[in-house]
Order: sequence, then structure tokens, then C-alpha cells
Amino acid sequence: MPFEEITMTKTLLLILITATGTGGVLDLTLKDAVRLALENNRDIQIEEKNVEVSEGEIKTQQGVFDPLFNIVSFYNDGDSPELSTFIPSGTVSQKEFNAEANIEGLLPTGTFYNLIDFSTTWTDTNNPLEDLSPSWFNNVGFSLGQELLRNFGVGVNRTFIVTATRTSEITEKELEKRISEVLLEVERRYWLVVAARKNLELERTALELAIDLKNRNQIQVDVGVLPPVAVTQAESEVAAREVNVIRAENELQATQDNLKNVLAMDLSLPIAAADEPTTEVYTFSEEDSLAQAYEERPEIEQVELDIANKKTLKNYYSNQKLPRLAVEGSLQLQGLGGDENPDRLSFDEEPEPIPPQFDSPGDAFSQIWGGDFATWQVLGIFSFPLFNRTARGNYIKATAELDRSAIVLSRTKDDVALDVRSAIRQIENSLRAIEAARVSIGLAEEVVRNEQERLNVGIGTTRDVLEAQRDLIDAGTREITAVTSYNISLAELEYAKGTLLEKNNVRIEEFGPGADTPAAE
Repeated sequence: MPFEEITMTKTLLLILITATGTGGVLDLTLKDAVRLALENNRDIQIEEKNVEVSEGEIKTQQGVFDPLFNIVSFYNDGDSPELSTFIPSGTVSQKEFNAEANIEGLLPTGTFYNLIDFSTTWTDTNNPLEDLSPSWFNNVGFSLGQELLRNFGVGVNRTFIVTATRTSEITEKELEKRISEVLLEVERRYWLVVAARKNLELERTALELAIDLKNRNQIQVDVGVLPPVAVTQAESEVAAREVNVIRAENELQATQDNLKNVLAMDLSLPIAAADEPTTEVYTFSEEDSLAQAYEERPEIEQVELDIANKKTLKNYYSNQKLPRLAVEGSLQLQGLGGDENPDRLSFDEEPEPIPPQFDSPGDAFSQIWGGDFATWQVLGIFSFPLFNRTARGNYIKATAELDRSAIVLSRTKDDVALDVRSAIRQIENSLRAIEAARVSIGLAEEVVRNEQERLNVGIGTTRDVLEAQRDLIDAGTREITAVTSYNISLAELEYAKGTLLEKNNVRIEEFGPGADTPAAE
């Protein structure tokens, strides 16, 4: 079945489970529990949002190279005092409109630019000293610069995009780790529910044995074969085992609540674990398991990505210790035009005519296109902090953090190796415990039969039968514990190897922004 076809909502899943349940109890298989955990677990949902945050940070860092479009404009209209022989009124009225626009930005190479830096100013005045009114003054500028030492090169200028990308990958690995932890916790709690159910069944069987013994003893007391104390002893054991049943029922309810909690289910919803634990013998190579763990564990990949980030930052801060040396070239094109000022001052009877190249508002634009008034400039820039302590301090910190991350990697590998060795050892111990418990059960059953026969013929005692039954119950409890430990240890080894998601057919690609909540096949 394709992965996408098995994804389902919580409501649909509960309907399917309810359809297979009996008596209003939801019979959960381990696969069902995994599906519910993947859909509902709050820790997984939190980590999914962290992935979204980290992806947003990548966009933020990429925005450093986004071109910036600026527009500034103003209009003013006012009178200003002027003390001049040529302005007898002492007042100049002026209206002015200005608009400026430009596109500026940075390139990953260390190039900085200011393209189409355009400004235009329209002025209308009665100042007799101005020949044009209204007039247009336009300016178009272009500039291009390049960093030559500090902040030179693609590698340096993309530092924080690269580190943000790796940080996002680290966050994805954290999501993978969290999903693995949740799946492991689901398996642990699921098998503990199974164990609690089997313990309850065992305690109920023990109670039935005690009741049966009491009834047998009562018959033998009635016919004079056994003394009355035999019934009293059996009744006392019945009462004790009733208490054990109550405890087992409470333990089952507690383990069920723990499972429902990790699945984010309603605690009042009755559930039952439908799967049986395996006792099939699996063997594992410690060497192969360690190699797989070093390859698959997300914690190791996280630290390796962090080391790569620290190396990138160290290179960046090494570059920041350099002085700033940059070169910039610019070109300015200007234009002026307008209408003759009717109030302009003239020392002759007739004022001098306005030169043809300025006597029309359109001249202000045609002069720019024709490059009539051009100014170019080459600028050199050099700056360097005298002590440069900030840059040197950042480099020292980056170096120390890189060294620290290398140590963390070694420690993480040690922890992973310990997890693998512990899980394999626990699997082996659980298998031996299962075998020993089964041998013990067989022997205890034989002892119970012998003691019951001895009691039936009058040479045994009720105390001996009850003690043999207790030994049988204890052996059964040890078997349940060993089988539960074995199944949990199998899951812990998959977690230790970093393959628990693969075991449950969960693909990490199905998580994160825009993805439907996945489920295990």
C-alpha cells in the first residue's frame, strides 16, 4: 500500500478502531498506537513548528541580498524673508516639489551598488535672481563598488545563509530524534500495558486456584480428612489474592492512562492492547549495530552539521579581522530646464535671453539622455579599527566553539556506543531470563501437582500447596517481565541504531511545513 494512502485523520482512525472493538473498548494494535502518536503527539507538533521557524530564518538571511527600492518625495509652499537690494519687498515666495528614487543593494561577491539613483526637483519662485521659474532640475546617478579585503568573496558573504541552512537541517534532525523518542516511548508503554494485562490475568488465575483449594479443603474438612484450619488458611490466601487482583487492575489502568497520555487521547476512553509480544529469538552483531548507529543516529548528524557551521563561522570571523578596503565608481548625469521667470532681474532694458538648451522644461530630461552634464568619480575606501578587539574576540570565540563541538562529537559517539551495547546486552539478558522463567514455570507446575496430590491423600498440608502456587505465580510474573523487557529492548536497540523510524515505515520527509501528518504503514 502506498504511504500516502495510509495517512488518516484521528477521527477516521478512531472509527476504524471502534469498528473492531468490543464492548466499547478500543482494541489498539501497536501499529494503531504509532499512527495516533504521529498524528497527535504534542512534542512532534512542536518540533514541526521549529522546522518551519528554521526555514523562515533561511529566507531572512537570503533577504540580505534583496535589492532595496526607495522612494522619497516632498512638496512645500511658503514665503521666506530676504534682505536684498534686488528684492524690495523683502519676501520671496516659493513652491517646490521633489521626488527621489533609487535601487540599492549587495551582491554575494562583496559588490555594492546604487542603480538608477534618480531625483527631480520642480521649483516655482518669484525670486528675481532666478532666471527660470518654474524650473526642473534632474539628476541620475549610478554607482558600483567592490570590497577587496573584508567581506570579499561569495563564501564570506553567504556565511549566514549557509549556517541558517545547516541549522534548518539540524532542526529536521531534532524532529527525527523527537519522533524516534516518541515511537520508543509508545512501544515501551504499549508493552507495559500488555504486561499489566497478563499480570492481571495471572493474578485472577491465582485467585481461582486459591478459591478452588478452599472449596476442596471444605469438602475434605466436611468428611473429616482435614482439620478446619485448612479452610481458614485457604480463605486467608483467597483474601490476599483478591487484594493482588485489585492491585493488578489498578496497575493496568495506570499503564493504559500512560499510553493514552503519550498518544494525546482522552483519558476516559477505554482501550486495550491487542498485540501479543514476540519471543522469537533475534541475534545482533555489536560491530554492525555500532556502524549503523554511527551512520544513522540523528544526534551524530546534528553535531557534524554543527561542526560544519562552526568551521564556516571561524572562516568568516577570520575574514572580519582584515581591514576594509573598497573601491567605488560613480557617474552623475544632470539636467536643467524650465520657463523664463517673469520676475527676473535685468540690468538692461531687455533681459538677456535664456540659452536655448535651458529654455524648456523638457531640456532637463533631454540633457540627461544626451549626457550633456556628466560627472564621474572613483573613490577609494580604507578603514581599520586601531585595536580590532571585536573582530579578534569573535575569532577566538569561533575557534573555541569549533574545538568544543569536536569534543561534543566524541562524547556523542561514546553515548551512542553505550546505548547500542546496553540494548544488545539487555536483549541477551532478557532471552536468558525468558528461558529460565519457563523452566521455572515447568518445575513449579510439577511441584503444585505433587503437593496437591499429597494434600488429597492426607500427607500434605494446605500451606505447602499455597507455597507451591505462589512459586508458580512468581515464575509466571518473571516470564511476563522478561518477555516485556525483551520486546522493549528490541525497540531500544532500533532506537540506538537510529533505525526505529525505518522499522515503523515512517519517512521524515512527510513531516514539516505543508506536509500531511504521516502515519506508519
